[in-house]
Amino acid sequence: MIPVVQADPDLIERAGVINRITHLAVQGEWDVLSKTIADWEERLESTPGGARHHEIAVDACLAGLRSLLDETDRTSIASLDRAEREVARFVERHCAAPQDHILAVLAARAHIMVAASCPADFWPDADRADAWRRMAHHYLKAEAILNHFDAVAFMSPLVAGACYELALGMPDGGTRLRPAFEDWIDLDPSNPEIYATHMPQLAHFCRDNPDVLLGEALRAEERTDEALGQAGYALCLIPVLDLAPEMREHIDTARFGGALMDMARMSGTQSEVNWAAAILDHESQFGSEERRATIQSAFDALVRRNLTVIYPRIWNDELQNIRARLAETFQRAGTPKVTVGQYYPAQMASKAA
Repeated sequence: MIPVVQADPDLIERAGVINRITHLAVQGEWDVLSKTIADWEERLESTPGGARHHEIAVDACLAGLRSLLDETDRTSIASLDRAEREVARFVERHCAAPQDHILAVLAARAHIMVAASCPADFWPDADRADAWRRMAHHYLKAEAILNHFDAVAFMSPLVAGACYELALGMPDGGTRLRPAFEDWIDLDPSNPEIYATHMPQLAHFCRDNPDVLLGEALRAEERTDEALGQAGYALCLIPVLDLAPEMREHIDTARFGGALMDMARMSGTQSEVNWAAAILDHESQFGSEERRATIQSAFDALVRRNLTVIYPRIWNDELQNIRARLAETFQRAGTPKVTVGQYYPAQMASKAA
């Protein structure tokens, strides 16, 4: 019997991080907030699903600015004024503690967020020139902040990630992107969000050259070898499979399946086991009969060896469909009496991880 948990531990832990950071921000305890994020970053502390606490925390800090930008009506460039004042508060906190790399990242990211809202096409004709000037201003201000912080010297994935985001908006971003990515991924080699950010960019420019993407996947595999085995191969390629479906014809299917099996075997959390199983289940629908059979075999092995609880949210599918596919797996294994049912109460979710 494989139990089902709706309120899975990954969701619960994300909420805990957001609540902690939001409370500190509301209380104005930015020195404590900064130290908390820095400690999480140093330990690469993660939720059971692999999301980094420091990334969740920074997003929580910037959520208010994101809401202001989302609410901007763009009928006039003046509608950005509230967001500009919010950026100024982040900059003020950075200037009060200029050696604090967390507050620096928040200020730089705030500038970048406003800059990304300024492309001229968003605005009335009369405001487009001003919009371009504002965009350049904010990107240059972000660059000026980040220039004082070397990501590798600070051992900071947050600084590296901010530099990567800055590169996306700069005129010479094409030359900056690769070094920024390498700093970022070297500091946090098993973080799927880094590949989710970078690989679509790479696929956009190298779609006609699959060897470039496959080479990146092999380097990713080397990076995760000690901690997660071959998992890097899959982590790297998953973000491009739906963007560039033709890549399925080029990847090593057995290696891909083995990478996700390594992920499930070595990760230590049922959230990541569910995620790996859901990816294999999705991929078993595509490609040649041989490819589908190889993926299905990996799925069956992963489920039988590693899956001990079901988190339906991670599968992004109806529970009845998940149950049906798992039942087929056990039938193929000759154990049709194994069933999938029964819910755990939400408070038991963390014990099931």
